[in-house]
Amino acid sequence: MTSQNPSNQTTPVTSVTSAASVATEKSAAPRSSRSRTTRTRIQGKQTFMRAIRAEWVKIRSLRSTWITSGIAVAITVLIGAGMTAGFAQQAEYASTAKNMVTAGSALGMIVVAVLGALIITGEYSSGQIRSSLAAVPHRGRLLAAKAIVASLLAFVLGAGSVLASWAISLPFMDGHAGSLTDPKYVGFIWGTGLTYAGIALMAMGLGYLMRSTAGSITVVVTLLFVIDIPLQLMSMKWDWAMRIQGLGTQVVSSAVTDPFALAITWANEGTLRYLEHWQAALVFGAWAFVPIILGWIAFSRRDA
Repeated sequence: MTSQNPSNQTTPVTSVTSAASVATEKSAAPRSSRSRTTRTRIQGKQTFMRAIRAEWVKIRSLRSTWITSGIAVAITVLIGAGMTAGFAQQAEYASTAKNMVTAGSALGMIVVAVLGALIITGEYSSGQIRSSLAAVPHRGRLLAAKAIVASLLAFVLGAGSVLASWAISLPFMDGHAGSLTDPKYVGFIWGTGLTYAGIALMAMGLGYLMRSTAGSITVVVTLLFVIDIPLQLMSMKWDWAMRIQGLGTQVVSSAVTDPFALAITWANEGTLRYLEHWQAALVFGAWAFVPIILGWIAFSRRDA
C-alpha cells in the first residue's frame, strides 16, 4: 500500500483558513472605518452658539443687509447731526440743541424694521428656510438665534448712528455739545440702540406671521408711520383717537430713545404723551415682544 504524507492532507485546510482570515480582515477594515466616521458625525452636534454663528454668517453675506444698514445709518446720522448743528446756531435753542441728536431715529426705525422683516421673509421667499430647519431642526432655537443676531445688529446700528451724529455735530455746537462723560446724555446712545433692537424684533415677528416681504414691510410701515396720519386728523375731534395715537410706536419709542427724559416730558394730560415714562417704556416693550412671541407660536405649528 502506498503511504500518504500527513502534511499533504493539512495543506489545503491551512490555505482555506488563511484565505478566510484575509477576507475577514478586509471586510472588517471598512466596517471599522465606517464606525469611526459615524462616531465623528455624532460628536458634531448642533448647539445654540453654533446656531447664532450660522445666522450671523447668513445675515452678513446678504447684500440687502448692508444696503438697509447703510440707509438706516445715513438717515439717522444726517438728520440727527444736521438738526443738532442747525438748532445750535439759534440763540433761543442753543442750550437744548444737543438733545436733537436722536432726531433721525424716527425715520431710521422704518429702515431697521425693513431689515428685521427681510431676515426671515427673505428665507421664505427663496426657500432657504428649509435648509435652515435641516441644519437646526429645533424651531425655537432657530428663531431665538435669528432674533439675537437681528437685535444685536440693530442695537449696533442705533447706538453707532447716534454716536456718529454727536461726533459730526460737535464742531458746530459752539460749546453747547453734550458730554459723553454725562451718563444721562450717554443714555441717548444706548437708548436708541435698544429702540432699534425692539423695532427689529417687532418686524421679525410680523415676518414670521405673514411670511411675505411685501406684506410684512407694508404692515410695519403702516404701524410706524402711516397710521399716525388718520389718527392725528381724528384726534382734532375725538379725544379717544389721540389716546390711541399716544400708544403708537413712534410716540412710546421716545421713552426708550430718551431713557432719562432729557428732551421729552411725560404724564402730560391732553397731549400724546399722557402716559408715565415707565408706562410708555412698557408699551414699547409690548410692541417689540408680542409680535415675536406670536411669530414663534405660528412658526412652531406651521410647515415650512
